[in-house]
Amino acid sequence: MGDEAEPLTERRSLIANILRTYILKKALLSSLTALTGLVLLMVISKLFGDITMFAEYDTGLSTIAQYLALSIPKMIHLVLPFSVCLGILAAQAALARNSEIIAMQACSVPAWKIYAPYLIVGILATFLMAGTSFYLYPMSQRAADRIENLSIEKSDVSGSFTISGGRFKVGQDIYGVDNLDVTRGTMENITCYRFSSGRLQEVVRAKSAHWDGEKWAASGMKIIELGGHGISEPRPSSVLPLAKEPEDLVMAQTNTEVLSLPELREYIGQLQEGGTASPTTETLYHSRISFSIAPFVISLLVIPFGMSFPRAGGIARGISIGLILGLSYWFLHSGMTELGASGYLRPLIASWGANLAALILAFIILVRKRGAMYG
Repeated sequence: MGDEAEPLTERRSLIANILRTYILKKALLSSLTALTGLVLLMVISKLFGDITMFAEYDTGLSTIAQYLALSIPKMIHLVLPFSVCLGILAAQAALARNSEIIAMQACSVPAWKIYAPYLIVGILATFLMAGTSFYLYPMSQRAADRIENLSIEKSDVSGSFTISGGRFKVGQDIYGVDNLDVTRGTMENITCYRFSSGRLQEVVRAKSAHWDGEKWAASGMKIIELGGHGISEPRPSSVLPLAKEPEDLVMAQTNTEVLSLPELREYIGQLQEGGTASPTTETLYHSRISFSIAPFVISLLVIPFGMSFPRAGGIARGISIGLILGLSYWFLHSGMTELGASGYLRPLIASWGANLAALILAFIILVRKRGAMYG
């Protein structure tokens, strides 16, 4: 009896491995297909949305292609969780439509072995999501913004924002600011190096400046001239030599969207050292981390609802409920992060609240459906 039981156990293990690989491949293919389709739709939408800008600035095809390609990581960041939702439900629908799930149950395949491949897809998507959200998306968006400002709009103001502050160039003048708020039209801790024929002529420093509608009115401003007679004594002034409106300097504004996760953490630390609280930046930092596990959370939510018995009319119902739950989680997370950025919720609660609620709901659903996979 023992000799007969051992081959039987091996055959069952082999069959389980084959089923797991089969379901995993189907779920991965469905998820990748959904991701490709959604990203393609977003690329087409962005192309037509920006076509007026491309036409206005007579943008070349290579520049357009490069700009759209650099925008893809952001699109992946936005749609990857829902792609996993669609992919898992589509794979389950295909299996149920061909009665393969019923055959597995008839062969006494445990529910958790059928669930496992879908969870693996969620975990793999989570790793992809983390890499995209923490590093790839911010860096590519930074490059896309630069192409828009310099290659497409051909702005005569070039610059960028780093965790050390804003940098921009107007003509031959080079400006550095600790903080630039385009909406309010303010700058803080400004240093300007003024060149003429490639030689440094003046150094302008100011504690702050604000746009009054016509000029940049500065406070605590001093000008040091570096002429042929040596360095002059600092002389006071009240107007920055900058003939650009705040909107022209948008590329040097504090754009936390283009900061990687370590840079964002460092920037928050600098704000805290300066006694500045920024609910928007802190919520963005925590939501970057919390949203990276969204594919896994969504896979837990939707798995039970695609495992429905086809003759009971459960496939459409299960898939519909799964889609509603996936979208509800997506919208709840977005809504809570908006509240956190506005200061109505603490950043940690705003960023992790949707994940916690979704995990609790998924656990309840899985426990209730443990004894009734088909319904």
